[in-house]
Amino acid sequence: DVISVEFIHRLKSLLQRAYRLQEEFEGVLGMSEPSSRSSSQDEVADLLAREDLDDVCLRDSISIASNDSFVSAAELSEHRDLRSTFPLGHHPFYEEALQMAEEGKISCRVLRTEILECVGDLDFLAKLHCVRQACELILSNRATRMFLADTGKKILSSIIVKAQKSPNRFEEVFEELIFFLEHSDHWEDTELELASRGVRHLNFYDVVLDFILMDSFEDLENPPISIQNVINNRWLNSSFKETAVASSCWSVLKQKRQHMKMANGFISHFYAVCEQISPVLAWGFLGPKTSLHDLCFFFKDQVLHFLKDVFDLDKVRYSSVETLAEDMLHLLHRRSELLLAYLGPDTLRPLSGCSTLQVQLVPSALLEAQAQ
Repeated sequence: DVISVEFIHRLKSLLQRAYRLQEEFEGVLGMSEPSSRSSSQDEVADLLAREDLDDVCLRDSISIASNDSFVSAAELSEHRDLRSTFPLGHHPFYEEALQMAEEGKISCRVLRTEILECVGDLDFLAKLHCVRQACELILSNRATRMFLADTGKKILSSIIVKAQKSPNRFEEVFEELIFFLEHSDHWEDTELELASRGVRHLNFYDVVLDFILMDSFEDLENPPISIQNVINNRWLNSSFKETAVASSCWSVLKQKRQHMKMANGFISHFYAVCEQISPVLAWGFLGPKTSLHDLCFFFKDQVLHFLKDVFDLDKVRYSSVETLAEDMLHLLHRRSELLLAYLGPDTLRPLSGCSTLQVQLVPSALLEAQAQ
């Protein structure tokens, strides 16, 4: 067998060195006296130098052509990177979540490790746990919820206008969806509906950013073959292609409606919004390079940049749920203003009511009740 006793022995050796390095780091960085900080840094540098030397020896003794060697090194590297790259004690909120991730206590529908440029899956899950709590805190304030709803409606309406279509029907069904979500008596049914689609956590990240936006972006990157054939057919004019794309979107939504368990629940309201915006977004992303095409990709870029910033310890503070929520809301304002500025002066107006963090620090029990 290729996975020999020698390989297992070297794997155990690597694990032991990783744990030893962690213990030494904790011992060095655990010093509380200010005068010992400089000596701490010197000791850390020495530890890293010794570890790098060990790594060179290991690479010399294990074939780089072995897939098993590569996978093992990658898994162990993540554990070491997480404990050494980020200064311990500077991100207590994150550190606590990382411990939970290592114990397998954090779940998600889709791992976004690579696209959000996280160190590894554990890093992503730890940050996700923190982001979920920050989202609950942010949305505990009605003014903030209205800011997000108003900004979202304004941006999507502008995309529809850019496609030379009326946004009236979209704005009507969008407001109906927001009105539906504002009533807590719908939350239990909404939770059941989303759980059937793999969404186990009701918050801004899991529902809006991940389930709605990120999934939509992925679907548009890999459209059905039938749509690709229409788009790539040089003999069809642009108007026919746009109609074909819209018809395909409506057909898919019609089929999905047939499988709904609740006739007037969250999914029904969501599909009503999709019927208005999905054809426009699909044509914007898949169609010719026009101003609509540029706007759709700019919108996508802003969403992705926002998420990458949120999952970056250098861009936001993971010291507490309050500091993370404050930084996230600041980033939301920044990206929203960039989008509105891109749309032009007619859509850019002061975003009142939420220029600073306006979330009430409510007890965790109440936040948990709201998430259920």
